[in-house]
Amino acid sequence: MKNRRILFFDVDTQKDFIEPDGALYVPAAETLKPTFKQMILYARTHKIPIWGSVDAHTEQDQELSRNNGPFPDHCMQGSPGQQKIPETAPPKPLWIKNRIYSEEELQRAMKHTGEIYFEKQTYNMFDNPNLSKMVTGYDPVIIFGVATDYCVLAAALGFRKLDKAVFVVEDAIKPVSSEGEQKALKEIRESGANFIKTDAISDGLLFRM
Repeated sequence: MKNRRILFFDVDTQKDFIEPDGALYVPAAETLKPTFKQMILYARTHKIPIWGSVDAHTEQDQELSRNNGPFPDHCMQGSPGQQKIPETAPPKPLWIKNRIYSEEELQRAMKHTGEIYFEKQTYNMFDNPNLSKMVTGYDPVIIFGVATDYCVLAAALGFRKLDKAVFVVEDAIKPVSSEGEQKALKEIRESGANFIKTDAISDGLLFRM
């Protein structure tokens, strides 16, 4: 991977998913906090860009149960549950809204020197049209976060469709259900994505490939 631009992608590490009292808590997600912190610290230390996705719901969103969707209210815009956990909270974030950005806006966003997070109203971050346009120059993509069987799966498949080399950090993800996890892991493998562990990343494996 020498001379390639590595990107760390933080999937939905928000309080409503990670904290046990969160509105859409992913079982045992809070146990990943030290691992998330390790991933973020490694990226910052090695000057690897950190991007990610965040739910930013409004009452009109179709995936919410109030609108006959599958999920209860969660990560509502401006709520405490929408906030990122302290372990992954960005000091200098740029929030990319879920609307089509002009070429000028995209160019300005790409010059941002801090973390970049893409807002979404479904579990698929590629519903934000700006992600696929902005990620062109990055490869491989290292994915961590929640939930394995929803947003992590969508991230892995989406980046593979863009022909990116994808590495999912297997000890930095958690599923909603064990059944969903097995199905998601199978789909991720079949897409051509790879799995890696945090220790391998910390040992510098990415830079030796």
